Amino acid sequence: MRKFLISMALASATVAGTVAVPAVAQPARGWHHNGPTRPQVNNLLRDLGQAENRIERSQQRRMISGREAVSLRREANQIRNRLNVASRNGINNREFAELRQRVNRLEQRVRWERNDRDGRRG
Repeated sequence: MRKFLISMALASATVAGTVAVPAVAQPARGWHHNGPTRPQVNNLLRDLGQAENRIERSQQRRMISGREAVSLRREANQIRNRLNVASRNGINNREFAELRQRVNRLEQRVRWERNDRDGRRG
């Protein structure tokens, strides 16, 4: 009887272990599960690219100083790098919302720097 109970315990532990393993070993979810859709990411990248173009045009037209342009470019590069890092393992809604907020803030800073009239031009 004792041998039977020990073998049953080992068998049940083995079966329980094999049932639990597939649940744990599920494939990692991609960027589209519980996160933004591809068009949302494309819109974010488009807006970031437009902000970068506005920075360049503003500096060429001497609407912002070189120092202001460097600061704005640095922020744009940080956003782009953060998006690349986040998208490697999948990006969730919280990370996407943070990046969207940072792009919006960058666009606002570009507008503000163009219209600040502080006398620091090119």
